[in-house]
Amino acid sequence: MESLKTLRAQAQEKLKVADHLISTTYSLVKEPKLLVSVIENIYQALDLTVTALLEYEKNFKSIPSYGKAFDEKIEIFRRKVATKYDVSSDTIEFIVQLKKTVDEHKKASVEFSKKETFVISDNNYNMTTLKVEDVKKTLTKARHYVDELFKIIKYEE
Repeated sequence: MESLKTLRAQAQEKLKVADHLISTTYSLVKEPKLLVSVIENIYQALDLTVTALLEYEKNFKSIPSYGKAFDEKIEIFRRKVATKYDVSSDTIEFIVQLKKTVDEHKKASVEFSKKETFVISDNNYNMTTLKVEDVKKTLTKARHYVDELFKIIKYEE
């Protein structure tokens, strides 16, 4: 597995890409479909962060090996890492919700843009909407969570 520094650098890069997409690219082209790419990059940054913490714990043999599947990683993270380091359930719920949005986009039967909103709908007409301001807030929150989670590794080293 990659080093913790590499995982941190990759997570930071994903956040930079998300920031560039929302603050620069979106401002120029005003295409709401870009909001999905921003969410995907934010999710990937958090997934890399969770992986880094799992790898950190695995180095100390405090957790078993784990697969690459999100559900498996987040469950081990929730049960072993979050409880050990007092990571809030809000943080975990935030990551799970981002993953759900990314998955909904992949499975969507209908997607469309309306003004500054991107709408994702499934076969049952359950809709997820992405709005520019909400995505910006999500990015800010994600930066905070990534920083907080990487402080665990720094503090422990």
